[in-house]
Amino acid sequence: MIGIILAAGKGSRLGDYTADLPKSLLPLNDNNDTLLDYNLKLLSKFDLEKIIIVTGFNSNKIENHISTYNNIEIVYNPFWDHCNVLGSLYMAFKTSNIHEDFLFLHADTLADKSIWDSLITANGDMILPYERKKCGEEEMKVLLEADKVIQITKEMDSNIADGEFLGIAKFSKLTIPFFKSTAENAFKQGELNHYMEFVIQAAIDSKKFEINAMDILDNNFVEVDFEEDYLKAKREFGSKMN
Repeated sequence: MIGIILAAGKGSRLGDYTADLPKSLLPLNDNNDTLLDYNLKLLSKFDLEKIIIVTGFNSNKIENHISTYNNIEIVYNPFWDHCNVLGSLYMAFKTSNIHEDFLFLHADTLADKSIWDSLITANGDMILPYERKKCGEEEMKVLLEADKVIQITKEMDSNIADGEFLGIAKFSKLTIPFFKSTAENAFKQGELNHYMEFVIQAAIDSKKFEINAMDILDNNFVEVDFEEDYLKAKREFGSKMN
């Protein structure tokens, strides 16, 4: 199994915090442990063959930052400012020739180790952790049926959604050809702005895979999009790095 961390974006919604700094390198504590460090150190606790980091904005700063880590592969997405998450994931597939089960995460999403412990041992072709909650307009929402994900989209009516997808997941190697072909077909149509969840919904519609939801229950996570998220991440995860 390998890990794929997406860290290509600029994080423009954080304003001055990320004017010249990739969001993944925002410090969490006085030791200058970053969002990316949290995830790298957490994933190092599992028996992964390697970790791939997809970079874009100011890639050299991430490359310099992770130089002391082992078994890290950098994949630079030169089109990071012209595509969305699916484009970066596709670059990882095409560049690294991946043939293993893989863990997927955004560098700016921090989750308790207990969530990852459950995810690693969960069964299914696609395992999607979610928080059962009342969702807002901007959140990636999921609709469930007997613990199976039957819809995933930001556009879902929040009144019918079962909760928010965390943006971390585990995928079987059997899903990789589907990811690549679905992404390629979209790109050929000039559709470059898709999230990774576009492929998950296509997989749901195809009925080819077992796509399971995983309730994170009372475990903690934060996705850093805005200043209040960043301050929460520092408060709730910064001390865990000491």
